[in-house]
Amino acid sequence: MLDLTELKRLHDKAYNANQVTRERAADDLVFYYITQWDDQLLQDSQLAYRGEFNIIRKAGRAIMSDLAANPVQVDFEPKDESRDDAAELLDGLYRSGANQNTSQEAFKNAQNEKVVCGLGAWELYPEYESMRTENNNQVIKRRPIFEANNTVFFDPNSKLLDKSDAFYCAVLTAYSVDGYKKLHEDLVGGEADPVTAPSFKEPEQSYAFPWIEGEAEKIYIVSFYHRKKVKDKLIVFINPVAQEITLKESDLKDVMDDLLDAGYEIQAEKEIERWEVTKYIASGREILASQVIPGEHIPVVPDYGERAIVEGEEHYEGVTRLAKDPQRLRNFQMSYLADIVSRSPRTKPIFLQEQIAGFEQMYSETGADNNYPYLLQNRVNEDGSDLPIGPVAQMPEQSVPMALIQSIALSREAVSDVADPGVPQDVADVDLSGKAVLALQNKVDQQSMVYQENSKHAKRRDGEVFASMASEVYDVPRRASITKPDGTRATVEIMETVIDQESGEIVVLNDIYNKEFEVFSDISPTYSSRKEQTVDRVIQMIPMLQPGDPIQKALILKLVQLTDGVDFDDIREYANKQLVLTGFKEPETPEEEQMLAEAQQQPEQPSAEMMLAMAEMEKAKADQAQVQLDTDKLQVEGQNESLKRQVDSFNAQTKRMEVQIDAEEAGAKINKTNIEAFGEKIDNSAKINEMNRAKLPSLTQNR
Repeated sequence: MLDLTELKRLHDKAYNANQVTRERAADDLVFYYITQWDDQLLQDSQLAYRGEFNIIRKAGRAIMSDLAANPVQVDFEPKDESRDDAAELLDGLYRSGANQNTSQEAFKNAQNEKVVCGLGAWELYPEYESMRTENNNQVIKRRPIFEANNTVFFDPNSKLLDKSDAFYCAVLTAYSVDGYKKLHEDLVGGEADPVTAPSFKEPEQSYAFPWIEGEAEKIYIVSFYHRKKVKDKLIVFINPVAQEITLKESDLKDVMDDLLDAGYEIQAEKEIERWEVTKYIASGREILASQVIPGEHIPVVPDYGERAIVEGEEHYEGVTRLAKDPQRLRNFQMSYLADIVSRSPRTKPIFLQEQIAGFEQMYSETGADNNYPYLLQNRVNEDGSDLPIGPVAQMPEQSVPMALIQSIALSREAVSDVADPGVPQDVADVDLSGKAVLALQNKVDQQSMVYQENSKHAKRRDGEVFASMASEVYDVPRRASITKPDGTRATVEIMETVIDQESGEIVVLNDIYNKEFEVFSDISPTYSSRKEQTVDRVIQMIPMLQPGDPIQKALILKLVQLTDGVDFDDIREYANKQLVLTGFKEPETPEEEQMLAEAQQQPEQPSAEMMLAMAEMEKAKADQAQVQLDTDKLQVEGQNESLKRQVDSFNAQTKRMEVQIDAEEAGAKINKTNIEAFGEKIDNSAKINEMNRAKLPSLTQNR
């Protein structure tokens, strides 16, 4: 444990190390945000007008916008390769924490300050999830550190860009008198007298930092982080159902009884060395509070602009430093030009006294009072001689020095050379090709590249601190909210216990307690920009694939999933389910896992290769059936031909028989006709004979 004397000594040592650089950075902040005339160089100027013709602000905004458009993405990978679920959980927790308002403000404030003066910073801290319930769970939050160049003091022996090699760090916070009293009451109890509190000038007689500014109007309190190595022991416990848990010996004090009640026994022990970070809150009089914080890193993350170590001293600067002199010159030149315009008399005509004698009042009125419809002038002198008509001369205009005119353009170029990305004037040309636009964008990116690269170091350090703190904060089973890469939120169960279906052993999922992770950072466009690029590429790829191709179907589903619209959630959800069911996307939620499990329990659908093989088999069967059908057709056609010949022969015989029958019928008809004719002839003969016999008696009588 540090005492107040040692704490002050370390703080003064850090304060003295880079005092000149901090003072220059403070001047840069004032120059950029407050005024460009508040310095010794221009204080004695006799200019009546002092204007600001700010060119630096535009360049600063361009770099800040570029950083916002290309944020740094942080990714975690477990050192134990079998724990990918822990890395995904940590990714989600990190995104959720980074999306909070205070985190966004912390990142934005640090980014702006590093662009302006070369250094920004933020602080991570654990906080209870809720103060209104008995919930003892903690979450990790961030808060901005304003004016970090004047309030953050790292160990001067640390040389790394992310300050991971620092053994201590002091962060100053200014309090009003009432604020200091309230803080003292909360941490110590009792009322404090801030006026009588000693400053940092005592007891070490340090000239470095006045602990109380003014007449106790602003009181600085230090949050002092001290990092040291301690020896500890890792103890592996196992319960009756073979579930293991690993704890540090220093953490057993509060949970040992619970472990024994649950039946846990010690299985193994291991001696280790680890880092321990203690946070002290101190005033100039006393240490108000101290505690060991989660994690093994100092939770203060610096974010640098341009930085270098020169002769053992750290120097940093932003876009303002090199642009200040040409900006001052431009302000002076433009103000001098405005002074010439404002102080120079207006051009007036020159008359002889005799020309306007008696009419002087007309010529003395100016502005709105000069409302005469016309002015009068004497035509002749007292002796009768003619006077000139009109003014005899004109007052000359105030001349502007040629050097001023030329240097105004040069001063603007001087500012642009060190601060402006230098984008050509035709950047807005609508006829520019896509390659030209990308080339211009790359030119703009080059101006901010050093800031982007240093942002990668800062965010990677932020991820390391977060992972170290999270491995101790998330130490018990609980529900937590995570954020997915697309911005959607989900709730997961931390340290969820399940039974492995293959081995039958109990497995703990989403466990990050005491786990170590590798942290990676990369610069990439925002999610919305990357989403638009993906949509464009998918639209271009779909027509290139054949209809019915599984990849084309997956791309169409992906396009639907990425499409935004009013009342479109149900369609996107359907596309997402289809991607999961077809195996193009891994399930991400318990609902998706259950849906996929239910689908897998159903009769297995043949794969695309199996479907193709089955189709080929069916085609072969169809071909064989066709051959058999053709053979049967030929046989049938042969049988039909033979049968046809038999039928034709039968038909021919039948026809011959029909002809014979017809002939016989015709003969029979002829015979019948002859017989009938012969019969009729006989009848006629009989009738004639009978008639003759009847006539014979009458003839006899007549005789």
